[in-house]
Amino acid sequence: MITDALALPPDQTLRGDVCIVGAGAAGITLGCELERSGLDVIMLEAGSLKYDADLQDGLAGEVAGGSVHSPPEMYRRVMLGGATTIWGGRCVPLDPIDLARRDYVRHSGWPLGWQELEAFYPRAMAYCEAGQFAFRVGEALGETAPETIAGFADRDLSADLLERFSPPTNFGRAYLDRLKLAPRLKLILRARAIRLHERDGHIARLHVESGPGRAMSVEARHYILALGGLETTRLLMASDTTRRGGLGNQGNALGRFYMCHVENTLGRLRVTPATRPIALHFERTADGVYVRRKLALSPEAQRARGLLNTAARLHYPLIADPAHGDGVLSMMYLVKDAIIPEYRRKLAAIEIANRDRLTRDRAFWAAHMRNVGAGATDVARFGVDWLRRRTFARRKLPFVVVQSRDASYPLDINAEQIPDRSNTVSLSDARDLNGMRRLVVNWRLAAQDVDSLVRAMGVMRAAFARSGCGVLEYDEDTIADQVRASTPVGGHHLGTTRMSDSPADGVVDRDCAVHGIANLHVASGSVFPTCGHANPTLTIVALAIRLAERVRLLAEASSSHGDIAHAEVV
Repeated sequence: MITDALALPPDQTLRGDVCIVGAGAAGITLGCELERSGLDVIMLEAGSLKYDADLQDGLAGEVAGGSVHSPPEMYRRVMLGGATTIWGGRCVPLDPIDLARRDYVRHSGWPLGWQELEAFYPRAMAYCEAGQFAFRVGEALGETAPETIAGFADRDLSADLLERFSPPTNFGRAYLDRLKLAPRLKLILRARAIRLHERDGHIARLHVESGPGRAMSVEARHYILALGGLETTRLLMASDTTRRGGLGNQGNALGRFYMCHVENTLGRLRVTPATRPIALHFERTADGVYVRRKLALSPEAQRARGLLNTAARLHYPLIADPAHGDGVLSMMYLVKDAIIPEYRRKLAAIEIANRDRLTRDRAFWAAHMRNVGAGATDVARFGVDWLRRRTFARRKLPFVVVQSRDASYPLDINAEQIPDRSNTVSLSDARDLNGMRRLVVNWRLAAQDVDSLVRAMGVMRAAFARSGCGVLEYDEDTIADQVRASTPVGGHHLGTTRMSDSPADGVVDRDCAVHGIANLHVASGSVFPTCGHANPTLTIVALAIRLAERVRLLAEASSSHGDIAHAEVV
């Protein structure tokens, strides 16, 4: 059942077994898993079925001076489906090393073992519509699939890995009918969670607002916060009436250890000879899923050299810079700049980082137009293909990959970031329209982040030199400065309610229960103690499935002991 909070009488109390706060990838997965459990579930979503600009105000916040983090509201949505309404669909699992304790990564090590997490990935793949849990070339494309780079093999750099892509699945649209028809699940839209009320180590109720003078309460046996990494953290901070700094903050970890993934385009790989076959473009598996090859540091290389997990893809030049001379890339830039506000904002950050060579003046635009004119035939061919494989296709081509004219490719880097206490999200004095304090994001690269990526580039360069398959070029004198100019992947909000065995070291335990509050759980990338290089959505969904099983067992146990009478959803 789906109800708009504006249609409900104010000042009422809703009661159920489980209250899920947030209806993005994690919240909807939890709802789908729990609606079959015989429990009465209340799911709250601050947004509506469709995008409503008036409901986005709460996402806005500040970025601390000197941080290149994107504005907090960027890459997020207050609506059913959350960020999955705008995500790119990249599905990649964490690696076993990401969960392991590493002596050279302070605060590393998950309380949760790899095999326990791995067991939930196949079901997460199904929710994301990403096909099989198979991320090696032979497994996904068959043993006869060509090599990523013909003849390349090296102990330090794996080349038989790939990424899988969701259609991308908008969870709000894909699972809407299932939520509508669930007999014991009530999804309430325009219901903004404002404050959790704790009493004696339990959450007694949740205060919810749907507009000025329109408040209600939710009373449940179990509460699950699935609002995303930033909003979950903010709600925990806003719910504290003591001086602890937030619920679950016994160890002063709430809002700290904030991680994104480090993103940059670095160096240039020149494939030798230029005719050497490479698997550059997107491929499709037997079940129609788009996949793309990647290179990644081997676990052995990471441990031997004390490196953070790092992956690279063969890429094209910065499309904002018309010096690339490619009509298709210039057309992509012109279109995105004209119609996509988020892209314009990202371009602004790129231009700041490249201030010495990117100035959007008349000559800049003229150069892009010349590229488009000179490559008109390629642009037309690309446009037709884009309409067929992207605009009108349900399973969409994720993005454009352009063949290099000289067999040289910049490396598109995604790298792990260490969990650093000084990277934080906190509350400011400014308040949103609901009176909640806004967030301040303070994200920076640590010296270890920079050092690891610089040395990882060296490992990759040496691997190609040994193979004779290519030459990785970059300037030794400037590579560290280029790495320092890296930007965070803005939609990956990780680590601020980190998982730990002890409340002294984190916010939630291995079962994602907030330390000291038995009936409060978190389903979010914010529980990641470390982040690896992988996009987090697939792992977030896997953890949500695991959490649903845990909460179902807890609710059944409490019912059998008669702790609470059968709950009613009103």
